[in-house]
Amino acid sequence: MNTSVRQLAARPATLRHRLRAGTSDLHARVDAWFANGLDTPLAYARYLVAMHRFASDFEIVVGALPRASYWLAGDLRDLSLTPLPPSGVRGYASDADERLGWEYVMAGSSLGARHLLRGVQALGHDGQSGARFLARHAGGDTWRTVLDRLAARSARTDLPTTGLLQGARDAFLLVQSCFERGFDAIPAPDAEPVA
Repeated sequence: MNTSVRQLAARPATLRHRLRAGTSDLHARVDAWFANGLDTPLAYARYLVAMHRFASDFEIVVGALPRASYWLAGDLRDLSLTPLPPSGVRGYASDADERLGWEYVMAGSSLGARHLLRGVQALGHDGQSGARFLARHAGGDTWRTVLDRLAARSARTDLPTTGLLQGARDAFLLVQSCFERGFDAIPAPDAEPVA
């Protein structure tokens, strides 16, 4: 093993890397729902209703103003889609680390939004109509802000990080549940009528 590899192995993992490792199983399941992107109207409709539900619940959990859910509601309206109703009651997370874990998931989705936006634009949607959320989310700076907050939080080695990981895992579990519900709410049309 060369010196630089040993030095890298000896460094403690950052909170970002620990979150990524601690949620990789759930992240992979969420990504699998739209492995081909949003290149069809059906895929995009499912994504919109699911993300609207997640964003609405996310904003409650972290105590955020309804920004993402507002953009998504406009996209739903543009495409004449019905929002998913809540599934259970979400409450504000009183633990700051738990909220940061949730924010890690939502802000991280802005990276994927950049890729997803291309497929949606090919369907004829843009930041003014039908793709408000993706355009604004992809172009925002929330990911950088969350990374800065994680770096600052890393300095507090005296605090346990279980709430941070739990918040991120809970957020991924909710995204997965919302995607499942989105697929159930908008089933694929039957290819052939049953005789």
